[in-house]
Amino acid sequence: MNPRLLTPIVSLGAAWVTRKSLNAMYSRRHEGGAIPRNDDVEVPFSRVLIWALATAVVASLVDVAVQQGMARWAEQPQGELSA
Repeated sequence: MNPRLLTPIVSLGAAWVTRKSLNAMYSRRHEGGAIPRNDDVEVPFSRVLIWALATAVVASLVDVAVQQGMARWAEQPQGELSA
């Protein structure tokens, strides 16, 4: 299978896992508190902004790591089938 075809699928899966784990860590740290939402006026703007930035940075780092890892895998010589 061509690694370049798998890259978007692996990247989406990694982003999903990252988002779920960040949400779980936030809930644990804030004693089961809900994740701050953009439209929630009860949550201070600074908390929403920090959460959005932290989520974006971590998701971007994971995406770059997946993209580069899959690119390295694609560059490796693939075994050829003998006739």
